Amino acid sequence: MACKNCKSKKKNEKKNEKKSELLYIMNPRCGWCKRSDPVVEELRKDGYNITTVDVTEPEGQSRTEEMKQKHGAQCGTPMFIDAKSGNMVCGFREKDVLEKWAKGEEVPAPPARDFRKVDPNNPTQKPELPKIQMVKLEYIWVDGGSPANLRSKVRFETIQTSMIENQGEFLKNLPEWSFDGSSTGQAEVDNSDLVLKPVKLLPNTPERTRTPSFVVFCEVYDTEGNPHKSNKRASLRELLKDDKMSGMVFGIEQEYVITNPTDEHPFGWDQYENNTPNEQGDYYCGVGADVTAVRDLSETHSMICNSAGIRIAGNNAEVMLSQWEYQLKETNALDACDNLWLSRFFLQRIAERMKMSISYSPKLIEEGDWNGSGAHINFSTKKMREDTDMSYILFLCSFLGESHKEAISHYGVGNDKRLTGKNETSSYEEFSWGEMDRSASIRIPHSTITKGKGYLEDRRPAANVDPYEAIGYLSTTLLKINEEMLIAI
Repeated sequence: MACKNCKSKKKNEKKNEKKSELLYIMNPRCGWCKRSDPVVEELRKDGYNITTVDVTEPEGQSRTEEMKQKHGAQCGTPMFIDAKSGNMVCGFREKDVLEKWAKGEEVPAPPARDFRKVDPNNPTQKPELPKIQMVKLEYIWVDGGSPANLRSKVRFETIQTSMIENQGEFLKNLPEWSFDGSSTGQAEVDNSDLVLKPVKLLPNTPERTRTPSFVVFCEVYDTEGNPHKSNKRASLRELLKDDKMSGMVFGIEQEYVITNPTDEHPFGWDQYENNTPNEQGDYYCGVGADVTAVRDLSETHSMICNSAGIRIAGNNAEVMLSQWEYQLKETNALDACDNLWLSRFFLQRIAERMKMSISYSPKLIEEGDWNGSGAHINFSTKKMREDTDMSYILFLCSFLGESHKEAISHYGVGNDKRLTGKNETSSYEEFSWGEMDRSASIRIPHSTITKGKGYLEDRRPAANVDPYEAIGYLSTTLLKINEEMLIAI
C-alpha cells in the first residue's frame, strides 16, 4: 500500500535541513573535546548531520571566528552551534542534551556549581567555599601614535580558581578599565577618559612567578560606548561581517632590528670601526657570532609566543646585522592582526628585560647600503587555495597594480624611504609582480607556481604597519577585484 504521508514527510525533512547547519567546533588537544568526539559520532549514526570544525586548522579558525562574530558566541571548545540559527551549547554535554540541540531545541546553561557540598547528616560540617586565587592581569592596547604602538597597565584581581580553567568564561567576566587617553595620543586633556574592553586573554608566558599572569588584549572605546577612531580592530570586525570575506587567510612576516635603547643604533654595531659592520651579504640566515647578534632574543620570543598560543612558524637572521624576522602562521584576518600585535608585545617585553629595544622603522639606517624592514603579508582566498589556475593568479596580480599608490598609504609610516632604497623589495612609485621575484611588489612563490594555486606575497608593507588597516584594505581590494571579474572568492 502506498504511503500517503511520505511526500509530506520528505518535504518537512528538507525544510528542517535548510533551517540548520550543525557545527561541532573542537580542538584535538582539548580534553573535553576528546570526551565529546564519541558522543558526536553516536549522534551522526542516529542521522544527525554534524560537521566537525578543527580550530587548529586555518579553515577551522576562520569558520569559528565567523560564528563568533555572526552570533556573538563567547564559548571556548568544545562548542556546538547551529550556523544558521545561532542555537548553541558550550562545553561537554551528554548525548541526551546534545540531541535536543541537534533537533533545534534551546538548551539552557548548566546551573552554577554549588561549592557548599554540605552533608545534611552532618550538621557540624562547614560549607566548602570556592578556592580563591590572586591573578595578575596586564591590559594592553594599541595607542593613537603614528606609527601606532602598544601601551599596557597592570591590575591584580582575586578570582575563583575554577575560572582559570575556563578562559572563555574568564574573558567574559573581565572588567572594563579606563585610562588617560590624553597621554596616549587618543584624547584631549579636558575630556581624557577612554575605556578598555577586553577582547582576548592569553597566558603571560614570560612571567615566572607563583601568581598566575595573563595578557588581556583590549579594544579602545569612548565613554559613550562607541569604538574610538584609533580602534581599527573594530573597523576590521565590521568589515569581516560580510560572508564573502570568510575564506580569506593571511600570514605575516615581521622584520625588526634589535637596538641599543639609548641611541637606537643596531645592537652590536659598536664593536666595529665607525660603528658600522662589514657590508651586508653574510648576515642573512647566518650562523656564528661574527655574522649574528642576539639570537637568544629571537629564539626565546618564538618559544614564548608558541607557548602562549600565538603560532610562529619560524624565524631567521635577516640581511643586516641585528635584523631578524619571524613568520606568523596563516589564519583568518582578525586573528592574524591580533597575533601580530600580541607577538610584538612579547618581543618588546623580552627585549626590555634584556636592556634592549626593538625598532620597526622601515629604514633605520639611511646612510650606506643597508636594507630596511618590512612586514610582508602572505594572502589567499578560498578560490586561490582550492579552485583556480595560474591564469587567475596572474590576472589578480595585474589588477592589484591598479591601486598601488592607495595601497602604499595603508602600509606603514615612512615606507617611502624603504621602497626607494637600492636593495629594497618593490618600488614606491612603480608596481611590479613576478615569479619568485623578491624585488617585486607582489611575489608569486615557487609552491604556487608548481601547484597552479596557493598564495601570494605582498612585499610592500613596512615593519611598522598597523595590520588592521593593511589587511582591511587588502581584503576590500581583493573582494572588489573578484566582483569586477564576476568571480566568487
